[in-house]
Amino acid sequence: MPMFTTRSGGDHVTVPEERTGVDPAVFREVIGHYPTGVAVATGFDDDEPIGMVIGTFSAVSLEPPLVSFMPQKSSRTYARLAKAPTLCINVLAHDQLSLCRTMAVPRGDKFDQVSWHVSDWHAPALDGAVAHIHCSTHSTVEAGDHLIVLCSVEAMAVNRPVTPLLFFQGGFGGFSPCGTATRGDAELIGALRHADSARNHVERLAHDLRCEAAALVAIGAEELTTAVSACGGTASRVAALGERVPLTPPIGEAYVAGARTEVVERWLAKVSPAEPDLVEHYRSRLASVERHGAALSIVDPQERAAYDRLLDALREYSSRELTPARERAVREALAQTRQFFEDVELHEDGTYDVGAIVVPVRSPDGDISMVVRVTQLPSGVGGQQVKDWIRTVKGAAAAAEHDLGRSCGPGSHKAGLRDQLLWYESDFPL
Repeated sequence: MPMFTTRSGGDHVTVPEERTGVDPAVFREVIGHYPTGVAVATGFDDDEPIGMVIGTFSAVSLEPPLVSFMPQKSSRTYARLAKAPTLCINVLAHDQLSLCRTMAVPRGDKFDQVSWHVSDWHAPALDGAVAHIHCSTHSTVEAGDHLIVLCSVEAMAVNRPVTPLLFFQGGFGGFSPCGTATRGDAELIGALRHADSARNHVERLAHDLRCEAAALVAIGAEELTTAVSACGGTASRVAALGERVPLTPPIGEAYVAGARTEVVERWLAKVSPAEPDLVEHYRSRLASVERHGAALSIVDPQERAAYDRLLDALREYSSRELTPARERAVREALAQTRQFFEDVELHEDGTYDVGAIVVPVRSPDGDISMVVRVTQLPSGVGGQQVKDWIRTVKGAAAAAEHDLGRSCGPGSHKAGLRDQLLWYESDFPL
C-alpha cells in the first residue's frame, strides 16, 4: 500500500494513502476472522464514572511502557472519557459477558449495576477483571473514522489469572488452553460408553473399601478424565464426572506403564527438569508399576500438607479456567511431588496412609483402556491391609476388563469410538 509521511509537532506520522477499493462488508467479514480480547476503559469525568467497551486494546512499547486503544471519532462516551486525568483498562474475564453488555450500553447509571471501586490511581476499577492497567493519555492520532489513543502506563497488575473474554465473528466466548472442541466431546462420549463396563465394579469397590472409587479414561494424548465415580463410608465425592487429570510425570503412571512405546516416551518427554538421571528414575518406576500391576502412593503424615497441595493443583488443573501460563505452573508444581510416587516395601508391622491405588484395565486389543482408582482410604493401616486393598482393586479391574471383552471383541474398541464419532458429527457437524 502506498504510504506518505507528514510531520506533526516534531514527530513523524506515517499515514496510509487513502483507497476506496475494499467493500466495507468484506472488510468487516475478513477482520471478523481475527479474535480480539475485550476490555473496558474507565475514568472519571469530574466525579462521574465513565466506561466504554473496547476491542482494540493493544500493547505498544516496553520502554517506555505504552498501550493503546482505538475508539470511534464519533464516540460521545470517549469524548467524556478523554477528559479523565487517569484511565484504567480493565481486561475482562471469560465469565464477565454480562458485565461487558452492561458497560456497552450508553446509560448514565450503568456503574450502579456492576461492582467496582476507585483505584489508588483515582480511576474506576471493575471488580473481577483479569487485570487492571492504570494509565494516562500520552497522545491521540486521527486514523480514518477512529482515533488511536496512546497511553502511558503508570501501574498494572493481574488480579485474577483466569482465561479472558474474547470477541470473534460477532460473538463472545472464551479461550480453551487444552483445545477442547466438539471433536473432543465426541471422543468423550465414546470413551464413557466403554468405561460403563467398570461402573458396577467401581461402585462395589467404594462400598466394600469405604472409599472413593473411580474409573478414568484417556481423552487424547494429554490427559485422563473421570468417567465413573462412586463413594462409600464417609468418603466424599471429589472426582466429579469429567474431571481432568494431566498425563505428566509423575501423574498418570498406571495408565502409561505397560502402554505402547510412543505413549511411554511422550510421558517421559515431559519430565521436569529433563535430566537423564531423573528420566531413568521415572522409567524404572514405570517398569515397577507394570511389574506389580498397580501404582501405589503412600503419604507420610509429615508430608500431608504437601500432598494436600498436590490435590489442590490437580483440582486447579481440572477447573478449565487456566491460562496457558497458569497451566504450565500447575504442571510444574505436579512435577515436584515425586516423593508420593516412589516404590515402597510394605511390612506387616508397618503403619501406612495410602494416597491412592491405581490399576490399569486393558481393552480386547491389548491397549490400556482405562484405570481404576481408589482414594480416601482409611489411614493408619498395616502393610497386610494395604496388600489386601491392592488385591481387591486388581480384582475389580480384572472384572471390568472381562466385561469390556464381552461387550466388544478385539478390534471393536476403536471401532466403537469411530461409530460414536460418526454419530456425533452427523447430528452436530463441525
